[in-house]
Amino acid sequence: MAGRGEGDAGKVVSAAKAAQIVSEYEAGSIVGVGSGSTVKLFLDQLKRINAIDRYRYISTSYDTTLYLKRLGASNVETFICPPEIDVAVDGADEVDRELNLLKGGGGALFREKIVLRSSRRRIIIVDDSKLVGSLASRHPIPIEVSPFSLSYVIDRLKSVIDGEIHIRSSGGKLGPVITDNGNFIIDLKPRGGIENPAELDSEIRRIEGVLATGIFPYDGYEIIVGYRDGGLKILKS
Repeated sequence: MAGRGEGDAGKVVSAAKAAQIVSEYEAGSIVGVGSGSTVKLFLDQLKRINAIDRYRYISTSYDTTLYLKRLGASNVETFICPPEIDVAVDGADEVDRELNLLKGGGGALFREKIVLRSSRRRIIIVDDSKLVGSLASRHPIPIEVSPFSLSYVIDRLKSVIDGEIHIRSSGGKLGPVITDNGNFIIDLKPRGGIENPAELDSEIRRIEGVLATGIFPYDGYEIIVGYRDGGLKILKS
């Protein structure tokens, strides 16, 4: 993979394994595709084995859609997710011991959650640096919020969990990050990590104005972990 750094070695291992799995699906199958650098490596691998134009893709972001088009995929849907997807491939920012995920560093958490839940098979590709003892130990929890409800949501979050709250801003433009759905992202860094990810996810989503959180409680994921030395593990509860 020309241009990739040495630190990407584990990502390439997991991405190649995911591409091998997806390549065994029949032409015309529906493939959900997440967002981020590891997902792009997966798409690079599909291109390398001449499988990139075999499938119908459900993309979770404009960034992924543009990358698919650049690689030569001709059947890409960005706006409407079907109720059933054959297989989805996505990355994660953190994976805890119970195989819960923290996602949303790229701001596509809502669409990624919908695509994964719509998929019969859910493949998560990471390198071993993403394995943590508890979620939010390294990254904040992304929360997608309607702009109109921003102040209300922040006030309610303060009563739900003790932590630092920041409105995510962009290095490429002035002001807050705007998601592909036209919303804001709040980054919540809890003090002391998360004891019960599923419970916290549910509690935050009950706040009016919250579209989704970056907490993805375990839901049958096959987590492919790649290592820099070429090793590979597949984790599944």
